[in-house]
Amino acid sequence: MKWVNFLHFYQPHNQQKDILNRIVHESYLPIVKGLLERPKARTVININGALVRLLADEGYDELLEGFRTLGKEGWAEFTGSAMYHAFLPLIPKEEIKRQIMLNDAANKEVLGNWYSPVGFFSPEMGINSRVLDVVSELGYKWIGASEVALPPEKKDLMGKSLFVDSNGDIDIFFRNKRVSSLILSASTRRAGKFLEETTDLWGSGVGENGHWFTVMDAETFGHHRIGHEKLLFDLLDDSQIESVLAKDLLGTNLSVEEVEIRPSTWTNSEQDFWLDKEHTKKTSGRSFILWRDPTNPIHKLQWDFVNYVLGLLKEKEETLDSATWDKARQLMDKALASDQFWWASTNPWWSLEMIEQGAFQLKMVAAVLCGFADSSGEVFTDKEQLPSEMTKAENYYRKILDQAFEWQRSGYIRQKHLDNSSTFMKKPFKERAPAEWYNQIALEFEDQMQKAADDRDFELAIKWRDALTKLRQGTDIYDVLHVVDELWSARSIPELKPFLEHDWSELSGFSKEQFRAFSGEVGELDKEGFEDWKKRRS
Repeated sequence: MKWVNFLHFYQPHNQQKDILNRIVHESYLPIVKGLLERPKARTVININGALVRLLADEGYDELLEGFRTLGKEGWAEFTGSAMYHAFLPLIPKEEIKRQIMLNDAANKEVLGNWYSPVGFFSPEMGINSRVLDVVSELGYKWIGASEVALPPEKKDLMGKSLFVDSNGDIDIFFRNKRVSSLILSASTRRAGKFLEETTDLWGSGVGENGHWFTVMDAETFGHHRIGHEKLLFDLLDDSQIESVLAKDLLGTNLSVEEVEIRPSTWTNSEQDFWLDKEHTKKTSGRSFILWRDPTNPIHKLQWDFVNYVLGLLKEKEETLDSATWDKARQLMDKALASDQFWWASTNPWWSLEMIEQGAFQLKMVAAVLCGFADSSGEVFTDKEQLPSEMTKAENYYRKILDQAFEWQRSGYIRQKHLDNSSTFMKKPFKERAPAEWYNQIALEFEDQMQKAADDRDFELAIKWRDALTKLRQGTDIYDVLHVVDELWSARSIPELKPFLEHDWSELSGFSKEQFRAFSGEVGELDKEGFEDWKKRRS
């Protein structure tokens, strides 16, 4: 199996020094050192220019030299992206182009000529025809997209064929969500277990000549999940998996399919394309809802503010001195970062600090443009009256904050969090599932627990044991990700033989404590009840 291992490195340009230092030492350095120790391994790396400059400014020379070596030796393929992690599908084409060109310039300056990307990563894997047009125009040969961007009728070809945009000349690699989730979720922690859990994929025609394209945040390995880089390296070392660069798959003898992508991000699911009244397959009504929700007044204010300041920037270009306008332009580049919109989505993401920071950055652009701040960004305190343009910017800022604080005070945010929970206020699984299926799930969890313990992966074994406890107690409703959904990400269930095909003597004492009777509570099933159940079923 060929595997394109895509790692996305991102931190905002103004990340706090202590947090950056922790991420570098927990995640970035161990990953890069591990890759350098594996000259046969191949990895695709996306790192935005703002982070590269931040690493250079803070003196992380060992890490940057590691990136350079990976590029120099051909062990890694770098991709283009947006300098400040702007959400590209929702900004004007000229701003998309500017973000990409700034990103390339910064990476080339710090990483040298070893940074020579032919592929592209759009932040949040946000993709639509506008993004494809610009990326193709700039000469990139391929772009990554979420699995859901691929029309359903083409899904069976993913991993067996290459895809090309039907409206342009750029190749598209679609992220394999299941394989990516299996790795990043830590539901498996060894290559052998991973191969076991993907057996059905190997047997479905995506074998020796097929490929997986996975995309994961680099911070997953070591920062979000301590020690999880061991699985990454275990997979890269496995003889049954050949890690390759995306560019190496281009021009191979794989068949090529034309596709018209669906606007999407890596947060979307299939149902997002079927919730509008027309049930159209290509709708973008819900594709970008975490960044621009038509029902969210904060999002509306944020985008109105963005468009107002962009207009002001164009209007003032000919009248301001170059130093002042350049300062405003640079501030605007940073103010387009996607974070403020995402944290205002309430779905379930929410942060007053990030919302205020985004609005303040836009206000500062206006302040420089209106002469209320100098080219260094220092605000003049002796101004008695705000210019009308600055008054409008101040009003946007205040309205955004007023709405955000009102939502926070009123309890609206807490209610939205509960509404977005997939489990809260629903019946526990033991009450929703038929007894036979509940018992089957208990066996599947026990099997996961036992396999992990046999591998001496006791942390994972405890995780599955605790998941069973939640099911038994009915406390599974408090999990953001339901424990049964998590099991689905680790294996295809049912994987074991059906519950009622077992003999009573085959079942462990542990599992018997988990079982429900045919119509009763967990733990009430005995041998007599089990045999009677089997007779009735037969």
